[in-house]
Amino acid sequence: MMRPERNPAIVWRLEKKNYDAAWDAARNDEDDFEDQGVLTLMIKGGIHQLNLVGAEIWTRIDGVKDDAAIAAEMAELFGWEPAETIEAVQAFLEGIASRGWVTLS
Repeated sequence: MMRPERNPAIVWRLEKKNYDAAWDAARNDEDDFEDQGVLTLMIKGGIHQLNLVGAEIWTRIDGVKDDAAIAAEMAELFGWEPAETIEAVQAFLEGIASRGWVTLS
Protein backbone atom coordinates (compact mmCIF):
# COMPACT_ATOMS: atom_id res chain seq x y z
CA MET A 1 0.00 0.00 0.00
CA MET A 2 1.31 3.44 -0.84
CA ARG A 3 0.11 6.93 -0.01
CA PRO A 4 0.97 9.47 -2.72
CA GLU A 5 1.57 13.16 -2.12
CA ARG A 6 1.87 15.71 -4.90
CA ASN A 7 5.11 17.64 -5.34
CA PRO A 8 4.11 21.12 -4.08
CA ALA A 9 6.39 22.74 -6.68
CA ILE A 10 4.10 21.56 -9.47
CA VAL A 11 1.48 23.97 -10.73
CA TRP A 12 -1.47 22.32 -12.41
CA ARG A 13 -4.89 23.08 -13.78
CA LEU A 14 -7.78 21.08 -15.11
CA GLU A 15 -8.64 22.06 -18.68
CA LYS A 16 -12.40 22.09 -18.17
CA LYS A 17 -13.44 22.21 -21.84
CA ASN A 18 -11.14 19.30 -22.75
CA TYR A 19 -12.16 17.45 -19.58
CA ASP A 20 -15.85 17.70 -20.45
CA ALA A 21 -15.17 16.64 -24.07
CA ALA A 22 -13.14 13.65 -22.89
CA TRP A 23 -15.92 12.56 -20.55
CA ASP A 24 -18.45 12.88 -23.36
CA ALA A 25 -16.24 10.66 -25.54
CA ALA A 26 -15.73 8.15 -22.73
CA ARG A 27 -19.45 7.91 -22.07
CA ASN A 28 -20.00 7.25 -25.78
CA ASP A 29 -17.36 4.47 -25.77
CA GLU A 30 -15.10 6.44 -28.10
CA ASP A 31 -11.48 5.37 -27.72
CA ASP A 32 -9.98 8.77 -28.51
CA PHE A 33 -10.73 10.13 -25.04
CA GLU A 34 -7.54 8.42 -23.90
CA ASP A 35 -5.47 10.66 -26.17
CA GLN A 36 -6.91 13.98 -25.04
CA GLY A 37 -4.92 16.07 -22.59
CA VAL A 38 -7.29 17.33 -19.92
CA LEU A 39 -4.97 18.37 -17.10
CA THR A 40 -1.86 20.50 -17.53
CA LEU A 41 1.15 20.22 -15.22
CA MET A 42 3.84 22.92 -15.17
CA ILE A 43 7.10 21.62 -13.79
CA LYS A 44 10.43 23.44 -13.80
CA GLY A 45 9.61 25.28 -17.02
CA GLY A 46 8.19 22.19 -18.70
CA ILE A 47 4.57 21.53 -19.55
CA HIS A 48 3.00 18.08 -19.44
CA GLN A 49 -0.55 16.92 -19.91
CA LEU A 50 -2.49 14.04 -18.42
CA ASN A 51 -5.37 12.31 -20.12
CA LEU A 52 -8.74 11.76 -18.47
CA VAL A 53 -7.70 8.70 -16.48
CA GLY A 54 -4.47 10.32 -15.33
CA ALA A 55 -6.34 13.48 -14.39
CA GLU A 56 -8.88 11.56 -12.36
CA ILE A 57 -6.07 9.87 -10.44
CA TRP A 58 -4.13 13.12 -10.06
CA THR A 59 -7.10 15.00 -8.62
CA ARG A 60 -7.60 12.26 -6.04
CA ILE A 61 -4.05 12.55 -4.71
CA ASP A 62 -4.52 14.46 -1.50
CA GLY A 63 -1.87 13.02 0.80
CA VAL A 64 -4.58 11.18 2.72
CA LYS A 65 -5.95 8.57 0.31
CA ASP A 66 -3.78 5.56 -0.39
CA ASP A 67 -3.53 3.72 -3.69
CA ALA A 68 -6.32 1.31 -2.74
CA ALA A 69 -8.75 4.13 -1.98
CA ILE A 70 -7.89 5.90 -5.22
CA ALA A 71 -8.24 2.64 -7.16
CA ALA A 72 -11.63 1.93 -5.58
CA GLU A 73 -12.88 5.34 -6.69
CA MET A 74 -11.44 4.85 -10.18
CA ALA A 75 -13.02 1.39 -10.52
CA GLU A 76 -16.41 2.78 -9.60
CA LEU A 77 -16.00 5.86 -11.79
CA PHE A 78 -15.00 3.94 -14.93
CA GLY A 79 -16.79 0.64 -14.22
CA TRP A 80 -13.51 -1.29 -14.14
CA GLU A 81 -12.63 -4.49 -12.30
CA PRO A 82 -11.13 -3.55 -8.90
CA ALA A 83 -8.19 -6.00 -9.11
CA GLU A 84 -7.10 -4.65 -12.49
CA THR A 85 -7.66 -1.07 -11.41
CA ILE A 86 -5.33 -1.27 -8.40
CA GLU A 87 -2.53 -2.54 -10.64
CA ALA A 88 -3.11 0.27 -13.14
CA VAL A 89 -3.26 2.93 -10.42
CA GLN A 90 -0.08 1.63 -8.79
CA ALA A 91 1.75 1.60 -12.13
CA PHE A 92 0.61 5.17 -12.82
CA LEU A 93 1.69 6.36 -9.36
CA GLU A 94 5.07 4.67 -9.66
CA GLY A 95 5.53 6.27 -13.08
CA ILE A 96 4.81 9.79 -11.90
CA ALA A 97 6.85 9.19 -8.75
CA SER A 98 9.85 8.34 -10.94
CA ARG A 99 9.43 11.78 -12.55
CA GLY A 100 9.30 13.48 -9.17
CA TRP A 101 5.68 14.55 -9.54
CA VAL A 102 4.64 12.73 -6.36
CA THR A 103 6.26 11.06 -3.40
CA LEU A 104 5.08 7.67 -2.21
CA SER A 105 5.09 6.71 1.43
